Amino acid sequence: MNILNKLTIRQLKLNKKRTLITIVGVIISVAMITSVATLAISFMDLMQRQVISDEGGWHVLYENVNSTQIEAIKNDEETKDVILSRDTGYAFLEGSQNDHKPYIFIREYNEEGFENFPIELKEGRFPKKENEIIISEAIITNAKVHHKIGDVLTFEIGQRYVNDEQDDKVVLSQVNPLRENGGEIQEVLTKEMRMTYTIVGITERPTWEHTWSPGYTVLSYIDENIMNSREKVNASIILNSIDSTLFEHAENLASQNNIEKVGFHDTLLRYYGVVSNDKVRSMLITLSVIIMVIIMVGSISLIYNAFAISVSERSRYLGMLSSVGATKKQKRNSVFFEGAIIGAISIPIGMIAGLVGISVTFRIINSMLKGALGVSESLRLVVLPATIFVAIMVSIITILISTYIPAKRASNISAIDAIRQTTDVKITGKEVTTSKLTRKIFGLEGELGLKNLKRNKSRYRATVLSLIISMILFLAVSYFTSSLEKSILLSQEGVNYDIEVFFNEEDRAKQEEIIQKITSLDNITEDAYINKIDMRAMVEEDFMADHLKGSHKDALEDGKYPYYVIFNAVSDEVLKAYAKEVGADSAKLLDPKKPSAIVIDTVRYEKSRKYVETKAVKLKLGEMLELEVYNNELEGYTPIESVEIAALTDKVPMGISSVSFGDSFHVIVSENVLNKIVQANKNISKIVNTTLFLRSNDPLRLQENIEEIQKSYGLDDISIFNFYMARQREEQMIVLISVFTYAFILLITTICIANIFNTISTGIALRKREFAMLKSVGMTPKSFNKMINYESIFYGMKALLYGLPISFGIMVFIHQTLMAKFDFEFTFPWISVFITIVAVFIIVGVAVLYSSKKIKKENIIDALKQESI
Repeated sequence: MNILNKLTIRQLKLNKKRTLITIVGVIISVAMITSVATLAISFMDLMQRQVISDEGGWHVLYENVNSTQIEAIKNDEETKDVILSRDTGYAFLEGSQNDHKPYIFIREYNEEGFENFPIELKEGRFPKKENEIIISEAIITNAKVHHKIGDVLTFEIGQRYVNDEQDDKVVLSQVNPLRENGGEIQEVLTKEMRMTYTIVGITERPTWEHTWSPGYTVLSYIDENIMNSREKVNASIILNSIDSTLFEHAENLASQNNIEKVGFHDTLLRYYGVVSNDKVRSMLITLSVIIMVIIMVGSISLIYNAFAISVSERSRYLGMLSSVGATKKQKRNSVFFEGAIIGAISIPIGMIAGLVGISVTFRIINSMLKGALGVSESLRLVVLPATIFVAIMVSIITILISTYIPAKRASNISAIDAIRQTTDVKITGKEVTTSKLTRKIFGLEGELGLKNLKRNKSRYRATVLSLIISMILFLAVSYFTSSLEKSILLSQEGVNYDIEVFFNEEDRAKQEEIIQKITSLDNITEDAYINKIDMRAMVEEDFMADHLKGSHKDALEDGKYPYYVIFNAVSDEVLKAYAKEVGADSAKLLDPKKPSAIVIDTVRYEKSRKYVETKAVKLKLGEMLELEVYNNELEGYTPIESVEIAALTDKVPMGISSVSFGDSFHVIVSENVLNKIVQANKNISKIVNTTLFLRSNDPLRLQENIEEIQKSYGLDDISIFNFYMARQREEQMIVLISVFTYAFILLITTICIANIFNTISTGIALRKREFAMLKSVGMTPKSFNKMINYESIFYGMKALLYGLPISFGIMVFIHQTLMAKFDFEFTFPWISVFITIVAVFIIVGVAVLYSSKKIKKENIIDALKQESI
């Protein structure tokens, strides 16, 4: 080790406080880089495992393939495993006590299928022969047919059709509920084959079986060895490697082997970072680059300030080195060597801190995720060699960039200037001149504080730059996370309930009786019933949505556009809670004398594989909404009483989906308003549709209890739809994305605060002699405090002046990037901006006051003599 390096190490030991601050800054930076990279990988790993648990781990699907095509698929170099499956058909389940599920549905898998699809075996074993089956436990618990392992069953198997006319056969699947009317089945089940099976196992109810599916799933075995050349099955492929080329490769393989149809497991592939849409791929790459740049900028800013702000303190030491013959290169290398030492200490500690922090976070939130959402998988710490390598390289590059400017500056310091310390302050009287307005507004202390900032331009700029970067980091990440959540919400189906009970019975008294019985059941956490009427509203052309004005002009009638309106009447309790949420006057909404309504004016829908959120209509508060209903007798629309618009919102109550069409919107009113309209128009009562929406902590058990009530009244009186799985999947996605994004915000916020605090406290500490001089010429403690406070204000004002416009530009860029797949209006994040403005002044003020408080305790004579920290 040469003498300069030994001196560098000695300087680090002598200036322990500055060294410790720099090391802590680098540790925080490295911890953030490591934790963000690990968090992203761990999150993707969780989503992959959750999708595999719910839907299976296949990647490509070739439909209707024969034995020759299967052989070609197996011989493909990209194929790892081939899962064969086939839907054999339906058969009547003798003795079924569930009138809505009279069938069994037979599906076949080969051995790989039973291994890779989410099939939970409760007892017994998987089938190994084509005459063996495993049955769903729902056959025993729900259909009340008590089959057991070893039973031999014979079925007449066929397909379900809408009717038996040869020219008009529509095949029905498990997605289609049973077609019935008056308790009679209104569909045909053909008899195409007769099969005898032996039960060898019992499984849990498959996750892919809809609650309204008419058949209980049973699984049998495909023996590939005895398949004839004409038999066709579906082949789900697990690939050796997953990258963006798999789409083209699969299409080419299908084309070369005359395979009819090829599909992809898009839900799973998405979490491997593989998407078929070029626009989506570009969007994801751009967003990843934005995130990486944000992390790099934050890290470089923190580490750079730790090095750069103390250059003036080290200038005398560097000048002494010059005076004894040190070259520019040696002085520059001295700073680089300092950075290397700090990096060698900080990088390992930072990586361990980042990994431990993420691991602890996972332990805390896993129980919450499983308890609240019933997620079957847990977040686990996934550390890949590539992640560690990238974190180390990014940290090293960050430290090199952060030390380059201070090192270059150190190499240019001459011996005389450094020893006299004239490099930091080179000013003229004109440069520190302040306007008379400054003295008038802020007084002498404010003017003096501003002169101090101008005089110490390098430190002032470093502090302001630190504030600006911190603001940009926080606002950019906040907007990114809110936009990401909004994008996820747009891609969801908008199901905000577990069970929907639709009433076919027109007798209002009977409806109320059934509703009362259902809502008194156990396992219900929230309920709401809605009376709906389809209406029409004639809206002035000026109030039409922008996307309708050009393409729908032909539909205008006397300058008005006919909107499709869903008129929803909710109970008083639901309306009061909803009115409070959207900021409407519930007393006004409950008054039937002056009918008023809440209009949901924002809709979302999917158009050309793009998720769109837009204003459906541009109405204004206080306006009257003219409504019409269709009269079958008159064969035309008749007007009803208009309602006043009491509130406009994008929020929806339980039971109403925000997914709609671009020329329709929902209206929410009280039951009193609906009753008044019905009384004035008797024919309307016939078109009122009543639906009960329920949330439950045990939706499957609740469905069974409702079906018992259904039997006591009549199968045609109510229809039951259980959307529990769909809602659970949506909530899982939203919560998991929220965990990821808010953890990211927390990390960024931490590094921003550390950055600002470090910069300001170090800068104040370097001004001990300056403050001592001011006190020595008569500045009182009160005036000193005012000067410090004004400096804080000037720091904040300057940072906001530059930081807000730059942040706005970055937010617009993020929004435009997301528009490759989504379409929603740019919304300025006023709350985040307000938090930022307040936080800037609070953090600056606290940092300055904390640092200056320590300065006050210094003896004036000792401070004037002091040359280093």
